Amino acid sequence: MTGRTVAEADPYWDRYYNAEFVFGMGTEDVLAALADLPPVRTWCDLGSGSESLLWSIPLTASHFIAVDVDPDRLTILHQYAALEQPRPAYETALKICRRSRDDFTNRCRSLAGTVVADCLSAAGPPLPPESTDLITQFGLLGLTETPEHFLDVWSRAHAALAPGGWCAGANWVPAPSRQSGRVALTEDLYRHAFTTAGIEPQVLRQVPSVDPQFPSLWLYTGRKQ
Repeated sequence: MTGRTVAEADPYWDRYYNAEFVFGMGTEDVLAALADLPPVRTWCDLGSGSESLLWSIPLTASHFIAVDVDPDRLTILHQYAALEQPRPAYETALKICRRSRDDFTNRCRSLAGTVVADCLSAAGPPLPPESTDLITQFGLLGLTETPEHFLDVWSRAHAALAPGGWCAGANWVPAPSRQSGRVALTEDLYRHAFTTAGIEPQVLRQVPSVDPQFPSLWLYTGRKQ
């Protein structure tokens, strides 16, 4: 199936987001970049998996939609939001972002719905044009197979972004042994994508990671003109 990540839903959740926060994997860099974004009304996380509430911690959005091809990951996300209780990694993220337990409760309650859809397919995310104030993706674009596929997915993903709206994301770069079938991410590729979508980049940089399977990541934010 298109869009599989490094493990199935439950193992992936347990490995990366259920235990203690692991510094040096780029997560704190992503959180810091998101904290610089202004409050928004509507937010859509594409290829959300089960982890959107981690990225929600530094954000302020009143209406949040998660879109993913894997219904199991969306189920985990929905169940976790209903609990309104941050797990260990999320507790650390709250401290990093200087957010409170009440803030996390509000983030959980902002989850307005989940949508099962393959954002890497020709159909793209089922969002009305220019309807969303913030569009994010964390890992999704790194699963594209060629530069042309990357640019196509980027274009369709950001068609729903309202004028003046924001985008943000991160894509982890796999070690050579895991690179097969994935696009080679470069600064030129991102800048081409920004230009063709009419988005002005605010942050675009490659960040090192201590994860031997994914030793770096590309991090970006931008605003639609």
